[in-house]
Amino acid sequence: MTIKSKKAASVLGVVVLSMALALLICTSLLPKPMLHGDYPYYPDVESITSAADVIVVGEVVTARNVKKLMVDKTSNKTNKEATPYTLSTVKVTNVIKGDVSIGDVITIKQLGDYKNKPEATLHEMDGYLMKETEQLMFLCEYDGSPYSPVNPAQGMVEVKDGMLHSNNKYSLFGYSSDGVNTTADMTGSVRTDNSLDAAIESIKQFTD
Repeated sequence: MTIKSKKAASVLGVVVLSMALALLICTSLLPKPMLHGDYPYYPDVESITSAADVIVVGEVVTARNVKKLMVDKTSNKTNKEATPYTLSTVKVTNVIKGDVSIGDVITIKQLGDYKNKPEATLHEMDGYLMKETEQLMFLCEYDGSPYSPVNPAQGMVEVKDGMLHSNNKYSLFGYSSDGVNTTADMTGSVRTDNSLDAAIESIKQFTD
């Protein structure tokens, strides 16, 4: 190869590398495609307790396994499509409401592919479950499908050393705009005691 040919090849390599780098930068700047769910909002502890089929505290055993599930049960519908969900398994350590037992391992589904096409609220609050965390969970149960939180903002609250922590302002437990986490009591008013024990006590006021 002549010197001129080597220079041309070198220039071509630089151009190709520059184009690839530019494409990578442009791709990273594009907004991430997201799913947008429509969920009920619960204004107080009584309403969220009533809405949940199961309320438990549990330890996340496995997390962030993406799978497409057929959740559309519309009869005689021919163009149904599977929906991406992020699945986790949770070992139950405390049962507050529902037909589950301590020691059960249950599967939780959260809407969206957490990495490639997340649900908007979960993405914003970094709400997809993570392995080896403890959670207070308000769940709906379904025949033939994993449990789901009652909604992304209020259905899961992380427990750290017996205290509740949430990244969403609509959470009834463990969120504060000034950085001091709070818990809502049984009347819906906010107090600074954000312990898991206090939350369980307020929830049990409304269980059968």
